[in-house]
Amino acid sequence: MSEIKNKIITISGEPASGKSTVVKALKEKYENMGYTVHIISTGQVFREIIKKEYLKMYPDRTDANLADIQTDEEFAKKRNEIDSLIDGEMAKRGEEINSKERPDDVYIIDSRLAWKNIPTSYAIRLTIDEKIAGKRVFNDSTRGSEDEYQTVEEAIEKTRQRKLGEISRYKERYRVDLANPENYNLIIDTSYSNIDELAQIIINGEKTYRSGRYYPKTWASPLHFLPVQNPRNLECRTPGQRDTVAEICDSIKQNGYDPILGEIDVDEYDGALYIRDGNHRTFAALSAGLTLVPYYVYKTQDNVIPIGISDPDYLGRLYDWIEGVEYYGGKLGNIEQLKRLDVVNLSFAEKIPVISKKTSLDTNSGDGR
Repeated sequence: MSEIKNKIITISGEPASGKSTVVKALKEKYENMGYTVHIISTGQVFREIIKKEYLKMYPDRTDANLADIQTDEEFAKKRNEIDSLIDGEMAKRGEEINSKERPDDVYIIDSRLAWKNIPTSYAIRLTIDEKIAGKRVFNDSTRGSEDEYQTVEEAIEKTRQRKLGEISRYKERYRVDLANPENYNLIIDTSYSNIDELAQIIINGEKTYRSGRYYPKTWASPLHFLPVQNPRNLECRTPGQRDTVAEICDSIKQNGYDPILGEIDVDEYDGALYIRDGNHRTFAALSAGLTLVPYYVYKTQDNVIPIGISDPDYLGRLYDWIEGVEYYGGKLGNIEQLKRLDVVNLSFAEKIPVISKKTSLDTNSGDGR
């Protein structure tokens, strides 16, 4: 029997990356398109299995709640076995879904390992800047007491530890690296994203995946990219250049953003991403109000530093870039989260030697940039 690929979307994500919000947005969008949406979470499956296994051991305790079960010391060994039961149950559900074609249904599964247990699914990983994740947790009053912190700094550090702890635990327990991009079909950094736009990227990607065509794998805010050329030259038409930022922006507004032609080429060096090709497209996307763009990473050799970033004037060039992001994205694109930026607070700042050397000087000089 040929393999059936129904609309099954599996979502994994770092702490505070917005999984629950994305799931709600996807459900609304798919329902508006006429689909019946089924949402399955590992937590839901866990509750089902643990209750069933508990009643097998204690048939007379039909009134036991989840808190009772989780604190029952006699049931501790069985609790430790339930993780493997969940994996088996998720795989079984995937097989059941794909036992026949279901053209009118969409299955959204919130689980860190569902991509592994249901290999035909469209696998998504949501990531987020550590500082923004901590701030989200600190400011979210709906979270439980385990996520209450005295300061933003404490929330940032604890959220970071939680992320690293999850990665370490899954490596040790399942021999799976949650951070390995090869596990996923789509990876989106949600740090500065618009939820409606993010959900639409997932829907477009899933549709393309079913057709077997190419769709960019990695997406992020332009704030994750760093310039190599001087951004002040971007509005000048250079020899061989086809369109200006304004002309590309007009095309995006009229025809939409083409993820294939619009993919930004970047070099990765010491954990930072430098634009190799796509400066104009990046600012044009921001001008059109887009918070996410696709990019492709070229791995550079460890000893090869991207041209220009060691120049003494690179800090000024970087400030120009941030001002450009604020202007094109904040002013022209009206993207609220890009209207007030401070370069020293961005995640990549500590990775740029010239910033770490000059930040304290800027702070003491009263420069006010």
